[in-house]
Amino acid sequence: MEMKDVIVKYASMMNALPYSAGKCPQILVRVGDRCLATDEDADFSSLTEEDIIDITNQPSVEKDVLMTSREARAMILSRTPYVGICVASRRRIPAVLDDMAQIIGQEARVVPRTFRGISRALKSAEAALVRPEESGGYAITCGRNLYEAYVAMTVLEKSAEVILKAAVIGGAKPIGSLDCRLMHQIYRRKYSKAEKEHKDDTEG
Repeated sequence: MEMKDVIVKYASMMNALPYSAGKCPQILVRVGDRCLATDEDADFSSLTEEDIIDITNQPSVEKDVLMTSREARAMILSRTPYVGICVASRRRIPAVLDDMAQIIGQEARVVPRTFRGISRALKSAEAALVRPEESGGYAITCGRNLYEAYVAMTVLEKSAEVILKAAVIGGAKPIGSLDCRLMHQIYRRKYSKAEKEHKDDTEG
């Protein structure tokens, strides 16, 4: 399967979720020294290969961050419902669930839409929230392949839901920073091995 086919597959998976990924979600994938991305106005309910373009030489903060990352090879820009509430209120999303600590890290920080802001946030986690004054605000999730970036997006939404609902009854207790780091390291080194193999033999 070609990379464009893989991107179409994940766009379809995002469209099939029981909640919206936002008005204009976007998928970016690093392929060697090139970057492929879904067109900013692409409709994920009927995405085709023609909607996927090479943005290597186009201006894009997110593309620049992805292309200079040590490990990330895929990135998803989205605004799922509960994450959208956090973005709008500039509320960081700390890890209160084991899933988030393992897959994303200690927290998804709120940052400006700048190369430095996003890069720094993604060095310590697999997600970041971009401030609402920048293009309405959205979440960035990334991974060593598109599968990991997609899973991070769904886990971030689940974590945001728990945090917002728990606030009504006093709030959820975040997992400690040391535990978060340990869980994240173990996940990336061991448990994610099988998931890495799940990446469709296609993502290379």
